[in-house]
Amino acid sequence: MEWIVKIIGEKNQRIKVVFNPLNESIMFYGEARVKNNEWTVFSIFKHKMIIELDQIQEMMTKAVSHMRTRLKEYNNVNEGFSVIKEVEFKDADETED
Repeated sequence: MEWIVKIIGEKNQRIKVVFNPLNESIMFYGEARVKNNEWTVFSIFKHKMIIELDQIQEMMTKAVSHMRTRLKEYNNVNEGFSVIKEVEFKDADETED
């Protein structure tokens, strides 16, 4: 069973909450759409299935915080690769005189 929690003002970010009774756990996934309109997991937090409302809020806050930190780093890396168009590598034998 799963639920999608939308983040106000962030159409490309969300929290997916998955309840797994066989594992007696609840998983909190911080997800973002970055390429090809597909959701990518940027953070995961696990909690036992017995959970209080304040713990749910804490887990969602952690998932979003970690997701945003990792998303920021992804954007930095992605920006760098958008500048790189072509790379040439020379063999060590070719560079020695």
